[in-house]
Amino acid sequence: MKHYFRTIIILFFSFLNLYSADGINRSIEIRILVANDLSNFELKTYGKIYATEEKTGEKYLLLENSLYDIRPEKNEKIIISDEKLLSPVYMENSTPESYIVIDGKKYRGKFKLANKNGKLNIIEYVDIERYLWGVLGPEMGANWPIEALKAQAVAARTYTLATLSKNNDYDMTNTTQHQVYTGFDNISPQIISAVNETRGEVLTYKNKIFTTFYHANSGGHTTTPSGVWNSKIIPPLRGVNDPYYKNSPSANWSVFISNRDILNFLNKNGHSVNRIKSFRIYSKDKSGRTVKFLFNTDKGSIKLEAKDLRSFIGTFDMKSTFITSIQSVKNGYKIYGRGWGHGVGLCQDGAKKMADKGFDYKKILSFYYPGSKIKDIDEVNHER
Repeated sequence: MKHYFRTIIILFFSFLNLYSADGINRSIEIRILVANDLSNFELKTYGKIYATEEKTGEKYLLLENSLYDIRPEKNEKIIISDEKLLSPVYMENSTPESYIVIDGKKYRGKFKLANKNGKLNIIEYVDIERYLWGVLGPEMGANWPIEALKAQAVAARTYTLATLSKNNDYDMTNTTQHQVYTGFDNISPQIISAVNETRGEVLTYKNKIFTTFYHANSGGHTTTPSGVWNSKIIPPLRGVNDPYYKNSPSANWSVFISNRDILNFLNKNGHSVNRIKSFRIYSKDKSGRTVKFLFNTDKGSIKLEAKDLRSFIGTFDMKSTFITSIQSVKNGYKIYGRGWGHGVGLCQDGAKKMADKGFDYKKILSFYYPGSKIKDIDEVNHER
Protein backbone atom coordinates (compact mmCIF):
# COMPACT_ATOMS: atom_id res chain seq x y z
CA MET A 1 0.00 0.00 0.00
CA LYS A 2 1.43 3.38 -0.95
CA HIS A 3 2.29 5.68 1.95
CA TYR A 4 0.11 8.57 0.77
CA PHE A 5 -2.98 6.46 1.39
CA ARG A 6 -4.40 6.45 4.89
CA THR A 7 -5.34 2.78 5.24
CA ILE A 8 -7.57 1.27 7.91
CA ILE A 9 -8.21 -2.45 8.35
CA ILE A 10 -11.77 -3.33 9.35
CA LEU A 11 -12.58 -6.87 10.51
CA PHE A 12 -16.01 -8.32 11.33
CA PHE A 13 -16.30 -11.03 13.98
CA SER A 14 -18.98 -12.92 15.84
CA PHE A 15 -19.32 -11.44 19.33
CA LEU A 16 -21.08 -14.42 20.95
CA ASN A 17 -22.88 -12.45 23.68
CA LEU A 18 -19.78 -11.77 25.81
CA TYR A 19 -21.40 -8.55 27.03
CA SER A 20 -25.17 -8.71 27.36
CA ALA A 21 -27.19 -5.54 26.77
CA ASP A 22 -30.48 -6.96 28.05
CA GLY A 23 -32.77 -4.28 29.37
CA ILE A 24 -30.85 -1.35 27.92
CA ASN A 25 -33.09 1.45 26.68
CA ARG A 26 -32.31 1.83 22.98
CA SER A 27 -34.38 4.95 22.44
CA ILE A 28 -31.38 7.28 22.16
CA GLU A 29 -29.00 6.65 19.27
CA ILE A 30 -25.64 8.43 19.12
CA ARG A 31 -23.76 9.19 15.90
CA ILE A 32 -20.00 8.91 16.36
CA LEU A 33 -17.38 9.99 13.85
CA VAL A 34 -14.89 7.14 14.19
CA ALA A 35 -12.75 7.99 11.14
CA ASN A 36 -12.65 10.76 8.57
CA ASP A 37 -10.79 12.03 5.52
CA LEU A 38 -9.78 8.55 4.41
CA SER A 39 -8.33 8.00 0.95
CA ASN A 40 -9.17 4.30 1.20
CA PHE A 41 -9.43 1.45 3.65
CA GLU A 42 -9.72 -2.33 3.67
CA LEU A 43 -12.65 -4.29 5.05
CA LYS A 44 -12.64 -7.97 5.91
CA THR A 45 -15.89 -9.77 6.62
CA TYR A 46 -16.53 -12.50 9.18
CA GLY A 47 -20.16 -13.43 8.71
CA LYS A 48 -22.65 -11.80 6.36
CA ILE A 49 -22.52 -8.03 6.04
CA TYR A 50 -25.10 -5.93 4.24
CA ALA A 51 -24.32 -2.68 2.40
CA THR A 52 -27.28 -0.48 1.44
CA GLU A 53 -27.42 2.65 -0.71
CA GLU A 54 -29.42 5.30 1.10
CA LYS A 55 -30.66 7.00 -2.08
CA THR A 56 -31.88 3.89 -3.92
CA GLY A 57 -32.45 1.36 -1.16
CA GLU A 58 -30.40 -1.14 -3.15
CA LYS A 59 -28.93 -3.76 -0.83
CA TYR A 60 -25.72 -5.71 -1.42
CA LEU A 61 -24.50 -8.77 0.44
CA LEU A 62 -20.79 -8.85 1.15
CA LEU A 63 -19.32 -12.34 1.02
CA GLU A 64 -18.19 -14.07 4.17
CA ASN A 65 -14.46 -14.23 4.92
CA SER A 66 -13.62 -11.84 2.10
CA LEU A 67 -11.35 -8.82 1.88
CA TYR A 68 -12.74 -5.65 0.29
CA ASP A 69 -10.90 -2.51 -0.74
CA ILE A 70 -13.10 0.55 -0.24
CA ARG A 71 -12.34 3.98 -1.68
CA PRO A 72 -14.16 7.13 -2.80
CA GLU A 73 -14.63 8.14 -6.42
CA LYS A 74 -15.96 11.20 -8.22
CA ASN A 75 -19.69 11.88 -8.48
CA GLU A 76 -20.39 10.78 -4.89
CA LYS A 77 -19.53 7.15 -5.57
CA ILE A 78 -18.02 4.65 -3.15
CA ILE A 79 -16.17 1.70 -4.66
CA ILE A 80 -16.38 -1.56 -2.73
CA SER A 81 -13.91 -3.75 -4.61
CA ASP A 82 -15.23 -3.44 -8.19
CA GLU A 83 -18.80 -2.44 -7.26
CA LYS A 84 -19.69 1.26 -7.46
CA LEU A 85 -22.29 2.39 -4.93
CA LEU A 86 -23.92 5.78 -4.42
CA SER A 87 -22.85 7.64 -1.28
CA PRO A 88 -23.86 7.38 1.49
CA VAL A 89 -23.75 3.64 2.10
CA TYR A 90 -24.96 1.98 5.29
CA MET A 91 -23.35 -1.21 6.55
CA GLU A 92 -24.99 -3.52 9.06
CA ASN A 93 -24.04 -6.81 10.61
CA SER A 94 -26.25 -9.76 9.75
CA THR A 95 -26.64 -10.62 13.46
CA PRO A 96 -26.64 -8.41 16.57
CA GLU A 97 -23.74 -10.42 17.98
CA SER A 98 -21.29 -9.26 15.28
CA TYR A 99 -18.77 -6.49 15.71
CA ILE A 100 -16.10 -4.84 13.61
CA VAL A 101 -12.52 -3.77 14.15
CA ILE A 102 -11.48 -0.39 12.79
CA ASP A 103 -7.83 0.50 12.98
CA GLY A 104 -7.33 -1.97 15.82
CA LYS A 105 -10.41 -0.89 17.80
CA LYS A 106 -13.56 -2.97 18.16
CA TYR A 107 -16.89 -1.39 17.22
CA ARG A 108 -20.41 -2.69 17.00
CA GLY A 109 -23.48 -1.18 15.36
CA LYS A 110 -24.64 0.33 12.09
CA PHE A 111 -22.15 2.31 10.06
CA LYS A 112 -22.51 5.05 7.49
CA LEU A 113 -19.83 5.49 4.82
CA ALA A 114 -19.97 8.92 3.20
CA ASN A 115 -17.97 10.37 0.32
CA LYS A 116 -17.20 13.95 1.35
CA ASN A 117 -15.31 15.82 -1.36
CA GLY A 118 -13.33 12.76 -2.39
CA LYS A 119 -12.61 11.51 1.14
CA LEU A 120 -14.43 8.90 3.19
CA ASN A 121 -15.99 9.48 6.60
CA ILE A 122 -17.14 6.61 8.81
CA ILE A 123 -19.94 7.27 11.30
CA GLU A 124 -21.19 4.69 13.80
CA TYR A 125 -24.77 4.63 15.06
CA VAL A 126 -24.93 3.14 18.57
CA ASP A 127 -27.20 3.17 21.60
CA ILE A 128 -26.08 5.68 24.23
CA GLU A 129 -25.61 3.04 26.94
CA ARG A 130 -23.40 0.87 24.75
CA TYR A 131 -21.58 4.01 23.69
CA LEU A 132 -20.72 4.65 27.34
CA TRP A 133 -19.19 1.17 27.57
CA GLY A 134 -16.58 2.42 25.09
CA VAL A 135 -16.03 5.75 26.88
CA LEU A 136 -15.40 4.80 30.50
CA GLY A 137 -12.28 2.71 29.87
CA PRO A 138 -10.19 5.24 27.94
CA GLU A 139 -11.56 8.22 29.85
CA MET A 140 -11.07 6.82 33.34
CA GLY A 141 -9.79 3.26 33.63
CA ALA A 142 -11.38 -0.13 33.04
CA ASN A 143 -10.65 -1.40 36.55
CA TRP A 144 -11.18 1.74 38.61
CA PRO A 145 -13.46 1.64 41.69
CA ILE A 146 -17.08 1.04 40.77
CA GLU A 147 -18.36 4.24 42.43
CA ALA A 148 -15.87 6.37 40.47
CA LEU A 149 -16.94 4.63 37.26
CA LYS A 150 -20.60 5.26 38.10
CA ALA A 151 -19.86 8.96 38.57
CA GLN A 152 -18.05 8.99 35.23
CA ALA A 153 -20.96 7.18 33.56
CA VAL A 154 -23.48 9.78 34.72
CA ALA A 155 -21.18 12.66 33.78
CA ALA A 156 -20.40 11.18 30.34
CA ARG A 157 -24.06 10.37 29.65
CA THR A 158 -25.08 13.93 30.55
CA TYR A 159 -22.25 15.44 28.52
CA THR A 160 -23.29 13.38 25.51
CA LEU A 161 -26.92 14.49 25.65
CA ALA A 162 -25.89 18.12 26.13
CA THR A 163 -23.72 17.89 23.01
CA LEU A 164 -26.12 16.14 20.61
CA SER A 165 -26.56 17.61 17.13
CA LYS A 166 -23.90 20.27 17.40
CA ASN A 167 -22.87 18.93 13.98
CA ASN A 168 -25.35 17.92 11.27
CA ASP A 169 -23.45 14.77 10.28
CA TYR A 170 -22.51 13.38 13.69
CA ASP A 171 -22.97 14.02 17.40
CA MET A 172 -19.54 13.19 18.77
CA THR A 173 -16.01 12.47 17.65
CA ASN A 174 -14.11 9.60 19.26
CA THR A 175 -11.27 11.86 20.44
CA THR A 176 -10.58 14.33 23.24
CA GLN A 177 -12.40 16.94 21.17
CA HIS A 178 -15.49 15.40 22.78
CA GLN A 179 -14.98 12.11 24.65
CA VAL A 180 -12.44 9.41 23.93
CA TYR A 181 -14.34 6.38 22.61
CA THR A 182 -12.67 3.11 21.67
CA GLY A 183 -15.64 0.90 20.95
CA PHE A 184 -15.38 -2.41 22.78
CA ASP A 185 -11.73 -2.06 23.74
CA ASN A 186 -10.96 -1.60 27.45
CA ILE A 187 -14.34 -2.90 28.61
CA SER A 188 -14.45 -4.60 32.01
CA PRO A 189 -17.16 -6.05 34.26
CA GLN A 190 -16.88 -2.89 36.39
CA ILE A 191 -17.65 -0.72 33.37
CA ILE A 192 -20.67 -2.80 32.40
CA SER A 193 -21.96 -2.63 35.98
CA ALA A 194 -21.31 1.11 36.28
CA VAL A 195 -23.30 1.87 33.14
CA ASN A 196 -26.10 -0.58 33.88
CA GLU A 197 -26.51 0.50 37.52
CA THR A 198 -26.82 4.17 36.52
CA ARG A 199 -28.83 3.48 33.36
CA GLY A 200 -30.71 6.58 32.24
CA GLU A 201 -29.37 8.84 35.01
CA VAL A 202 -28.29 12.38 34.10
CA LEU A 203 -27.24 15.49 35.99
CA THR A 204 -29.51 18.53 35.91
CA TYR A 205 -29.65 22.09 37.16
CA LYS A 206 -33.09 23.72 37.37
CA ASN A 207 -34.49 20.61 35.65
CA LYS A 208 -32.23 21.00 32.61
CA ILE A 209 -29.19 18.99 31.64
CA PHE A 210 -25.96 20.96 31.35
CA THR A 211 -22.55 20.30 29.83
CA THR A 212 -20.87 18.18 32.49
CA PHE A 213 -17.22 18.83 31.70
CA TYR A 214 -14.63 16.61 33.35
CA HIS A 215 -10.85 16.33 33.39
CA ALA A 216 -8.01 14.16 34.68
CA ASN A 217 -6.72 16.08 37.71
CA SER A 218 -7.79 19.40 39.23
CA GLY A 219 -4.48 20.29 40.87
CA GLY A 220 -6.35 21.25 44.04
CA HIS A 221 -9.16 23.46 42.75
CA THR A 222 -11.60 23.14 39.87
CA THR A 223 -12.33 26.20 37.75
CA THR A 224 -15.25 27.70 35.85
CA PRO A 225 -15.94 27.24 32.13
CA SER A 226 -15.66 31.01 31.71
CA GLY A 227 -12.01 30.73 32.68
CA VAL A 228 -11.40 28.26 29.85
CA TRP A 229 -13.92 28.95 27.08
CA ASN A 230 -15.49 32.29 28.10
CA SER A 231 -18.83 30.50 28.48
CA LYS A 232 -21.66 30.97 30.98
CA ILE A 233 -21.14 30.05 34.63
CA ILE A 234 -23.82 28.05 36.44
CA PRO A 235 -23.54 26.99 40.12
CA PRO A 236 -22.64 23.33 39.41
CA LEU A 237 -19.63 24.57 37.40
CA ARG A 238 -18.49 27.39 39.65
CA GLY A 239 -15.37 25.56 40.86
CA VAL A 240 -14.60 23.90 44.20
CA ASN A 241 -11.60 23.44 46.45
CA ASP A 242 -10.48 19.85 45.85
CA PRO A 243 -8.41 18.00 48.47
CA TYR A 244 -8.75 14.67 46.63
CA TYR A 245 -6.44 15.37 43.69
CA LYS A 246 -3.22 14.29 45.43
CA ASN A 247 -1.20 11.06 45.13
CA SER A 248 -1.60 10.88 41.37
CA PRO A 249 1.14 10.97 38.71
CA SER A 250 -0.54 14.02 37.18
CA ALA A 251 -0.90 15.91 40.48
CA ASN A 252 2.49 17.61 39.98
CA TRP A 253 4.56 18.08 36.85
CA SER A 254 7.24 20.22 35.23
CA VAL A 255 8.24 21.09 31.69
CA PHE A 256 11.22 22.86 30.12
CA ILE A 257 10.79 25.49 27.41
CA SER A 258 13.85 26.89 25.65
CA ASN A 259 14.44 30.55 24.92
CA ARG A 260 14.29 29.70 21.23
CA ASP A 261 10.84 28.13 21.63
CA ILE A 262 9.61 31.15 23.57
CA LEU A 263 10.79 33.41 20.73
CA ASN A 264 8.97 31.18 18.23
CA PHE A 265 5.82 31.36 20.37
CA LEU A 266 5.99 35.15 20.53
CA ASN A 267 6.67 35.44 16.80
CA LYS A 268 3.69 33.20 15.99
CA ASN A 269 1.54 35.54 18.06
CA GLY A 270 2.63 38.60 16.09
CA HIS A 271 5.56 39.80 18.21
CA SER A 272 8.92 40.03 16.44
CA VAL A 273 11.50 39.93 19.23
CA ASN A 274 15.13 38.84 19.47
CA ARG A 275 15.75 38.27 23.18
CA ILE A 276 13.87 37.18 26.28
CA LYS A 277 14.83 39.04 29.46
CA SER A 278 12.36 37.40 31.83
CA PHE A 279 9.19 35.33 31.87
CA ARG A 280 6.68 35.25 34.73
CA ILE A 281 3.04 34.81 35.72
CA TYR A 282 1.05 38.00 35.17
CA SER A 283 -2.48 37.11 36.33
CA LYS A 284 -4.47 34.21 37.80
CA ASP A 285 -8.14 33.28 38.07
CA LYS A 286 -9.94 32.50 41.34
CA SER A 287 -8.94 28.84 41.18
CA GLY A 288 -5.24 29.73 41.04
CA ARG A 289 -4.76 28.97 37.36
CA THR A 290 -2.63 31.29 35.30
CA VAL A 291 -4.60 33.47 32.90
CA LYS A 292 -1.73 35.44 31.36
CA PHE A 293 2.04 35.36 31.26
CA LEU A 294 4.29 38.43 31.05
CA PHE A 295 7.32 38.27 28.78
CA ASN A 296 9.94 41.00 29.12
CA THR A 297 11.84 41.25 25.83
CA ASP A 298 14.22 43.52 23.96
CA LYS A 299 11.10 45.03 22.33
CA GLY A 300 9.23 45.65 25.58
CA SER A 301 6.71 43.75 27.72
CA ILE A 302 4.25 41.32 26.14
CA LYS A 303 1.23 39.71 27.82
CA LEU A 304 -0.15 36.48 26.32
CA GLU A 305 -2.74 33.88 27.31
CA ALA A 306 -1.51 30.91 29.33
CA LYS A 307 -3.81 28.53 27.42
CA ASP A 308 -2.10 29.60 24.18
CA LEU A 309 1.34 28.73 25.55
CA ARG A 310 -0.02 25.38 26.73
CA SER A 311 -1.34 24.67 23.25
CA PHE A 312 2.03 25.66 21.76
CA ILE A 313 4.06 23.44 24.12
CA GLY A 314 1.57 20.56 23.98
CA THR A 315 -1.12 19.53 26.43
CA PHE A 316 0.65 16.27 27.31
CA ASP A 317 3.78 18.20 28.36
CA MET A 318 2.30 21.36 29.89
CA LYS A 319 -0.53 19.46 31.50
CA SER A 320 -2.53 22.46 32.73
CA THR A 321 -2.42 26.20 33.30
CA PHE A 322 -2.26 25.64 37.08
CA ILE A 323 1.29 27.02 37.29
CA THR A 324 2.98 27.08 40.69
CA SER A 325 6.33 28.60 39.69
CA ILE A 326 8.66 29.44 36.81
CA GLN A 327 12.41 28.98 37.21
CA SER A 328 15.07 30.47 34.96
CA VAL A 329 17.53 27.76 33.92
CA LYS A 330 20.27 27.42 31.33
CA ASN A 331 18.95 28.23 27.82
CA GLY A 332 15.35 28.58 28.97
CA TYR A 333 12.82 28.18 31.75
CA LYS A 334 11.41 25.35 33.86
CA ILE A 335 7.65 25.59 34.41
CA TYR A 336 6.20 23.80 37.44
CA GLY A 337 2.51 23.07 37.78
CA ARG A 338 -0.29 20.95 39.17
CA GLY A 339 -3.14 18.96 37.64
CA TRP A 340 -3.97 17.80 34.13
CA GLY A 341 -6.64 19.15 31.84
CA HIS A 342 -8.88 22.19 31.68
CA GLY A 343 -9.95 21.85 35.31
CA VAL A 344 -13.72 22.22 34.86
CA GLY A 345 -16.20 19.85 36.53
CA LEU A 346 -15.40 16.32 37.69
CA CYS A 347 -11.79 15.57 38.61
CA GLN A 348 -11.26 11.93 37.63
CA ASP A 349 -8.34 11.33 39.99
CA GLY A 350 -10.37 12.97 42.76
CA ALA A 351 -13.36 10.75 41.99
CA LYS A 352 -11.12 7.69 42.34
CA LYS A 353 -9.78 8.93 45.67
CA MET A 354 -13.29 9.66 46.97
CA ALA A 355 -14.43 6.18 45.91
CA ASP A 356 -11.42 4.65 47.68
CA LYS A 357 -12.49 6.53 50.83
CA GLY A 358 -15.99 5.07 50.66
CA PHE A 359 -17.98 7.86 48.99
CA ASP A 360 -20.69 6.68 46.61
CA TYR A 361 -21.13 8.11 43.11
CA LYS A 362 -23.92 10.46 44.17
CA LYS A 363 -21.67 12.07 46.79
CA ILE A 364 -18.86 12.33 44.24
CA LEU A 365 -21.11 14.07 41.71
CA SER A 366 -22.62 16.43 44.27
CA PHE A 367 -19.11 17.43 45.36
CA TYR A 368 -17.81 18.24 41.88
CA TYR A 369 -21.11 19.61 40.51
CA PRO A 370 -22.56 21.42 43.58
CA GLY A 371 -26.25 22.21 43.31
CA SER A 372 -26.89 19.63 40.58
CA LYS A 373 -29.54 16.91 40.82
CA ILE A 374 -29.59 13.40 39.39
CA LYS A 375 -32.72 12.65 37.38
CA ASP A 376 -33.93 9.98 35.03
CA ILE A 377 -33.36 10.76 31.38
CA ASP A 378 -37.10 10.55 30.70
CA GLU A 379 -37.79 13.37 33.17
CA VAL A 380 -35.82 15.98 31.23
CA ASN A 381 -35.83 17.28 27.67
CA HIS A 382 -33.12 15.60 25.61
CA GLU A 383 -34.53 16.01 22.11
CA ARG A 384 -32.13 16.57 19.25
